[in-house]
Amino acid sequence: MVQELEKKPERVVSVRLKEWYLKNSGDKKFPWRTLQDPYKILVAEMLLQRTRGESVGPLYVKFISKFPTPVDILQVSIEELEIYFKKLGLKYRARRLYNIAELILKKYNGRVPCNFRELLTLPGVGVYIASAIMNFGCGKPTPVVDVNVMRVLNRMYGIERETLARAKIWQFYKSADPRIVGYSLIDLGREVCTLTPRCEKCPLKDICPRKPISSQWRMLRKIIKDDRIILKEQPVKNSKKLKY
Repeated sequence: MVQELEKKPERVVSVRLKEWYLKNSGDKKFPWRTLQDPYKILVAEMLLQRTRGESVGPLYVKFISKFPTPVDILQVSIEELEIYFKKLGLKYRARRLYNIAELILKKYNGRVPCNFRELLTLPGVGVYIASAIMNFGCGKPTPVVDVNVMRVLNRMYGIERETLARAKIWQFYKSADPRIVGYSLIDLGREVCTLTPRCEKCPLKDICPRKPISSQWRMLRKIIKDDRIILKEQPVKNSKKLKY
């Protein structure tokens, strides 16, 4: 094990993440995780904005049953669509999803595109959602980085910039299914490597140096300028109550 860790440290991490994910409910945790469909992942990510997955799960099943395609969304009024989002708060997401469905029908013949740059042209779709759709919905390996993932990689490697985080995740993808690696990193940061970490439950506890979390990260944001989409790392402040 020591030799493998020295020669292939990223492989050790990716294999452990996979094993932990499969033991920790994995795909059974949320209904969208068994689906490889860009539209259904888009809907999941829109519902998940600022909302816990446990709250979204039951509503997601009802929503997809009622609106299995973007075209179905356009068959109802925005007010009817808002009923679903109202239960989660932030009902403005209903109009945003309606606008996305209109653009998908007009520009992409009713199908969510599996192209990162084209996804970024959709209203309300930033780097994270576009990456999630590509990786989880289109089956095209793409690093998925949110604040939970940044926290894990910051503690493990001292990484403070999303571009470096994405480069590190690419290394993990060489040894395990990118979909599983992506979800496992999100879950690890959300459930274990939290603001106050639960290190005793971490599958990486014996190899993580537990580096101090930086007070500020730089994460990619979508900027629209003169009809051009620019990706720029911008500062994101962290809580002063972080430990380790």
